Amino acid sequence: MEDVENENEIKRTKSRSPSPGIKSTAVVKYTAFQSPVGYARLQCNTDLNMPPSNWGAAIDSYGLKQILTRGTGLSSFRMAHMFPDCVGEVDVISGAECIKKLLKLPYQPNGTVSMMVHRVENTLLLDDFDVYDYLMKSEWSWLKDFFYENILKTMSEQERSKLMLSPAPSSALQLTHKFLSHSVSGPLQGPAPAPLSQVATPMTITGPFLPEPETKEKPEEPPTEHLYNRNVLWTFEDIHMLIGSDLPIFGDKDRPCVSLRLRDAREPINVLTGIDYWLDNLMCNVPEVLMCYHLDGIVQKYEPMKTEELPNMENSKFSPKVIRNVAQNILSFLKSNATKAGHTYWLFKGPHDDVVKLYDLTSLCPDSLDNPFTTPVAMLLYRVARNMRMANRSKHVKQLLEHVIELLKVERYPQIVASSHYMLADLYVPATTNPANPDFKDDNSDSDGEDADFSDYPHSEDICEEPVDVTENQTSDTNDQGENQADDQVVHETESEQPGERTQDAEVENQTDDDKALAVQIRGLALKEIGDKVRSTIGDRKRDSVGSSSLPPSPPQRCGRALAHALKGLLALHNVTINKCKEEERERLKQQIIIEEQHPKMANPYEPIKMSYEPITKKSETKEHTSRSRRRKRDRKTSDKTGNCLIESKSTIDKNAIQVLKDKKVYPTWHEPNRDDNFAWKLHLKTLLYEKICLAYATMAEYSYSDGQYGFSLKYIDIASRCQKLLCNMIIKSKVVDAGCLIGRVGDNYFQMSKNWHAMDQYRKQFEKDHDIDTQIRLEIENDMLEEVDDVTVDEFDLDISLPTSEVSAMLCSCALYRRAAGVARGRRGELLRRLASVGNELAVRYMNDAQQIYMKYSEEPDPKDPKAKLLLKQFSVTSRKSLECLDEATEIFKQVNDIPNLALLYCNKGRYLRFKAHCDQGGFSTEKRRLYSEAEELYQSALKLLGPRETCGARSVWELVAWELSCHLYTRAVLMQDSPDLYANEVTEVAEALKHALKYCLLSPGPRQYLYQFRAAMIYHRLGSLYHSQYRITQEDGPKRRTLLNATRSNYEQGANMFASLEDAAMFLTVQLEHVAVLETQAAVSPNLKLKSLQSAVQLLRQCHSIMKLLKDRDPEEQKDTPKPEDNEEKNMKNEHSLLSLYENRLNFILKSIIQYCRSKSNKDYEKITDLYKKLYCASLKIKKDEDIRKYAASICDVLLSMNEISKEFE
Repeated sequence: MEDVENENEIKRTKSRSPSPGIKSTAVVKYTAFQSPVGYARLQCNTDLNMPPSNWGAAIDSYGLKQILTRGTGLSSFRMAHMFPDCVGEVDVISGAECIKKLLKLPYQPNGTVSMMVHRVENTLLLDDFDVYDYLMKSEWSWLKDFFYENILKTMSEQERSKLMLSPAPSSALQLTHKFLSHSVSGPLQGPAPAPLSQVATPMTITGPFLPEPETKEKPEEPPTEHLYNRNVLWTFEDIHMLIGSDLPIFGDKDRPCVSLRLRDAREPINVLTGIDYWLDNLMCNVPEVLMCYHLDGIVQKYEPMKTEELPNMENSKFSPKVIRNVAQNILSFLKSNATKAGHTYWLFKGPHDDVVKLYDLTSLCPDSLDNPFTTPVAMLLYRVARNMRMANRSKHVKQLLEHVIELLKVERYPQIVASSHYMLADLYVPATTNPANPDFKDDNSDSDGEDADFSDYPHSEDICEEPVDVTENQTSDTNDQGENQADDQVVHETESEQPGERTQDAEVENQTDDDKALAVQIRGLALKEIGDKVRSTIGDRKRDSVGSSSLPPSPPQRCGRALAHALKGLLALHNVTINKCKEEERERLKQQIIIEEQHPKMANPYEPIKMSYEPITKKSETKEHTSRSRRRKRDRKTSDKTGNCLIESKSTIDKNAIQVLKDKKVYPTWHEPNRDDNFAWKLHLKTLLYEKICLAYATMAEYSYSDGQYGFSLKYIDIASRCQKLLCNMIIKSKVVDAGCLIGRVGDNYFQMSKNWHAMDQYRKQFEKDHDIDTQIRLEIENDMLEEVDDVTVDEFDLDISLPTSEVSAMLCSCALYRRAAGVARGRRGELLRRLASVGNELAVRYMNDAQQIYMKYSEEPDPKDPKAKLLLKQFSVTSRKSLECLDEATEIFKQVNDIPNLALLYCNKGRYLRFKAHCDQGGFSTEKRRLYSEAEELYQSALKLLGPRETCGARSVWELVAWELSCHLYTRAVLMQDSPDLYANEVTEVAEALKHALKYCLLSPGPRQYLYQFRAAMIYHRLGSLYHSQYRITQEDGPKRRTLLNATRSNYEQGANMFASLEDAAMFLTVQLEHVAVLETQAAVSPNLKLKSLQSAVQLLRQCHSIMKLLKDRDPEEQKDTPKPEDNEEKNMKNEHSLLSLYENRLNFILKSIIQYCRSKSNKDYEKITDLYKKLYCASLKIKKDEDIRKYAASICDVLLSMNEISKEFE
């Protein structure tokens, strides 16, 4: 029924305003009684002095008794606690009477105003302040002294009596109450519902249970709370208010919504009464009022009147625009001056004062005394911050929680303080943080600045010692003069106007330093022209904040502050008092957890489960006017959709990082403890704080690891593991991080240390250096292990982390940790096994290199039978065996996890191991060496077979690496066989096939290794040419075989020379060309018929070296130094460039001379012409000037080759 009523109210408020010309809408947030109530017009001459027949029923069923009582205590705080979602969204929370009292100020110059003002975020909380009630309390002596010295001294007795709020209802109010009871005829539809004692505001809880704030400072006192009949969200122009109203609303068929008023027929309605009626109807959206006139309690007549007609009644005319201006100006004044969270402000106006003054009582109260408003304010700030955090709204939560901690004493409210520290820690490191990618966004930018003025709270509480007034009518052009200036122009009061203030001013000058702490900050708003000028509050709300402190973006800074708050929260829990025996409480809590496990909370089958709904097709936003609160909610929903999620969508995230457990089903589900169960709350909060500590350290460990600070990473993991071990063994068990990931990351750190062993001293300093917070947290963990844990049942987080002593020991520790992590991991076992195999592979390579070094030392020993040599040989055998064992283990693991690319690489390393073993056999190319090379080739072929064709291979880079290794293997094998004199003659074909096979796997396509591949291919062509050249020389019979060998030799030499030329390798090019020339000389010697042609071809090859000579001529002198080439170690007999040039000159002269001699031996005239040509060429070749400088030598040859070209053109 209440929901239907609210919907009808919303529909009605959208249609029209009760007073056209004034923007006013009202939405019922909560109602304790059904309204409107049916009523009946009383007959004429009905005696209202007699109690009605339904006296008790009317009072109890329709809330009519509320008109006899007034709000007591901090009623605005009670409303704020009932509707925490409104705090920060509305401008004002207050009872209707307080609002009316302020808005009537221009029409009530002799009226008295005494209100408490508090600010929570962007909302002002207003409450009546009965000065005399508080002055009677002994703890308020400081206020009594201030009140007497500065206010009462300036007043007469009559004025002093007006300060006291009326304690009892007047006779007129009693008569009105009887009139309303007479008029009640029952509800319009159905029976009246039972009154609601409290309101449950729906809240989407996105975080853990946190303790509720204590709304009563002394629970033993009887409750005197005044719950309003209804709470209304009232929008008056651009001001949004949450109002508590007791106005009875009636209705019948003719008038469905009307307010009833009883008036004395002899007295006209004055302005103040008219404003009362008008504002009450506006606040509750009532369209008309029904006046009942009486004489001495005898009903005379009824007169209806529209709400919009009330401002124009005779003798009661007032301007709604003036009321609007008053509201805007007072709100602007309060928001400009009541800016400090947690401070209590007193808004006061005496009976004949022309200025409404705002006193900051918090600056007046001595630090040694308790401000009675401090605790309620802090509790409300805590509730707002907690609800904002649970609703995923983080803007201003930091400031709110810091004020809570500042206002509350940890000795009295340890749970609230600890919870506040936890939420602050959660702001810095949210529970959804992914340690591998802590993408901390700026939480202060999650909304569009609608609450910017809340961040104007100054951090330093400056106290103004001089009393000042703030006059509204002088401020229209001062809004841009800075944040520290009030929005209202400051003017000094004259001495005649405020003698009391002059007295205070004089006293402040004579105060000592201790007394100056009692100086109170005062701001004033002059009543003159308060309703004439319109003050816009929009500028106040949108003012840029200079006091808001954004959260640091750096993960170390955020984690450090989170740890600091978590530590303070743990220290605060030391103040929790437990009245019963601790052992009994522990046993009770254990039994409670067991019962909750066996009887989990289930959904009610008769109640629907609310689910969030989002339409598939979103409607386009219309441009119609929407209220500010609705725009905020819509924007907040939009901003909440983009959060800090744990899905690893970027490839840059380390998949081996420490993982936060998203599934909390490992341990029993913990329900919210009872409010008074201090022991359970202490353990619950302690669990939350340790969870945050564990997450923060895990995040710092990941950050340090990615930054290369492996000592810090190990230290943070050590503390995180201790914390997690405590969490796993407490009564309320919790598991934050995955054990396998945590242990695996320790292994990663050890492995990285082995790769960067030169920086081990730095890592040691990082590991041994503890911050003060780290030391205190370690101490807290140790104490709680003794206090909270009976028997340690979970030891998977028991890590004994110490620094390794050597590189090999670091890798061995890493492997041991990976094996342990794989044993406890649940979802990442395959990845941990891969890392184990990878480190095993690295360890095998390390053992292989160490074995190679040991063998080199062994080979240098003169006597193999010497004890030292035998020891080295034994070490070599042990080390090489360890290498093989590591390779075998890694291979089996990669087979187990079906990691094809890594398995292929392991085959490569095993092939390398076999080549290494063959290399250690210093004999010729024996049968054992042949077997080792054959097994290595099978491994390389198996790796390529696993990867598949290069075009369709998913790991193309791995395929290319394996192919290169196979090419190197085949080339090395062929070179060894080619250089082995005893097997060379019988294995020519095998050597040639190995070289051709190696050439097949040289990828000449563009890529990062293109130069290396081209050089290897050129060397293979050179080797093939040399192989065929040697066979050609030893072949005696002239036939097809000899011609085939010659063609193969020349073809391979030609391809090799072309590739060396493209690589601009002068030495190798000249070597190949000269060997090619040697082949032609051999052909000329063994084939007389082809002698001239062969020698001419040789000369032509020598003349083709012009481009290489020019390269040597133009080369930079710095490049003349020998630079290492890929095959330098394999071609030790390669001649240097100078000797090659000398040989080049020698062969050129010799061949030209041989051609001349051959032609002169012939009598044919054609030979005479050839003789003349080659004579001139020979003469030109003799002009080569030999020089030690290669550049000059090459330049001389280059000039000769050019002149030879000119000579050849003359004979064409």
